[in-house]
Amino acid sequence: MLTAADTPFSFILFGASGHLATIKIYPALYVLALKKRLPKDYVIVGYARTEMDDMAFRKMVEESVRKDMSEVNEKVLTDLLKHMHYVHGQYMEAKDFTALAKALEQWEKGGSWVRLAYLSIPPTVFTAVFQNLCKAGIHNKKNLFRCIVEKPVGHDLGSFEEIRHQLTDCFDEKEIFLLDHYLGKEAVRNIYYLRASNPVLERVFKNTLIHHVEVTASEPAGIAGRAGYYEHTGAFRDMFQSHLLEMCSLLTMRQIEEGESFRESRQNALEQFYLPPAGDLDEIVLQGQYEGYEKEEGIAKGSKTNTYATLKLLSRSSRWQGVPFYLRSGKKLAKKETRISIQFQPPSVIWKGSTPNRLDIILQGEAGMRLHLQTKIGGSEPEFRPLIMEDPLVCLGDCLPEHGLLLLEAIDGRQQWFLRFNEVQASWRLLDPIQAHLDRPDTHLYRYKPGSKGPMEAEGWIARDATRWLS
Repeated sequence: MLTAADTPFSFILFGASGHLATIKIYPALYVLALKKRLPKDYVIVGYARTEMDDMAFRKMVEESVRKDMSEVNEKVLTDLLKHMHYVHGQYMEAKDFTALAKALEQWEKGGSWVRLAYLSIPPTVFTAVFQNLCKAGIHNKKNLFRCIVEKPVGHDLGSFEEIRHQLTDCFDEKEIFLLDHYLGKEAVRNIYYLRASNPVLERVFKNTLIHHVEVTASEPAGIAGRAGYYEHTGAFRDMFQSHLLEMCSLLTMRQIEEGESFRESRQNALEQFYLPPAGDLDEIVLQGQYEGYEKEEGIAKGSKTNTYATLKLLSRSSRWQGVPFYLRSGKKLAKKETRISIQFQPPSVIWKGSTPNRLDIILQGEAGMRLHLQTKIGGSEPEFRPLIMEDPLVCLGDCLPEHGLLLLEAIDGRQQWFLRFNEVQASWRLLDPIQAHLDRPDTHLYRYKPGSKGPMEAEGWIARDATRWLS
């Protein structure tokens, strides 16, 4: 069991002044320090184009941690900040990376360290960073090295293949860690382990018993000031290409030994998904945009960026063949929830009040498992009411924020919960035709009110399959 990093490391965060760093990475580093998961010797280096010195950088990190945490251990935070340094530089300038390399040599105090380069930056500057890491000797034979790249890797299949070529031209595949932070969430990992540890679930997860599967990731927040990122990606690229497809893969993958074969099985499950035959792609995908999106700072008037999407998929897997998977995600919706709902076939006899059985695996929001059964109420005639059995899926034991857990695993060289190149390739191949359809100027972009369930048209879209959204 992985408990802590016991190897000295240098963590170089490119994009250190960005949104992801302040809301996710710095709080995660604090939790690792609080839980005594960091070694005695380590260095955290922020690198960005923003002009800043060590003191200003540490102040920014401190504010990030205090904003995220309800309570702070002052001693732990003070010690963490002592390990933090800032380098102001350009991503295109080799001389700035040479200065970074010299600074690392001083901070690392000799010996062999693990060096981690975390790219929280636009893909347009990836090439320069990869090349400069190698040219400046930051990536060398003396130190173990990890290059961590956040999803989405590229914006389509072509750009992904280009990034893949650039990465493998600079680094060995064992040094490349493609990160989807959903795969660091304990609740998401539990999709697989609930099946593996409960044979009764695995036995009922097959097409003869299941009517359809609904995978939902909704959030009430908007774009949180990330206009530059969101205008380039939209809800479909942001959520479907990795997060939702990975959840589907964990639900349907073949149970396997852990390690590289686990990643291969997850990839194989993803490759089984395909787009249903349709005369018009509008039959299998629908997009929307919340009212007021155009008024967000940095958004151009008339923007066609989707903030909501829903997609229908099928799987060639023998156990899941013919079962529709309905995926949906959006911003400014009624509630924050990430959920997989598996609706079983209806009962053979429909009595008054009877409804199909359903299993909800709720990963975010009011996390838990909820099994919907039914029971007879009193009287001489059969009449039924819902019987709901539920239990919270609260993380107990060694619980860490997803970025913290994935960072520990990267330091240790564990790639099981990082993406394979072929996984990313498979997801782009599947979704590129859909994205091209959504980008067409004549494809409908339905409006919806903030705080609603999404576009009203989504109800009619799924009703064509004689189905309705489960909540």
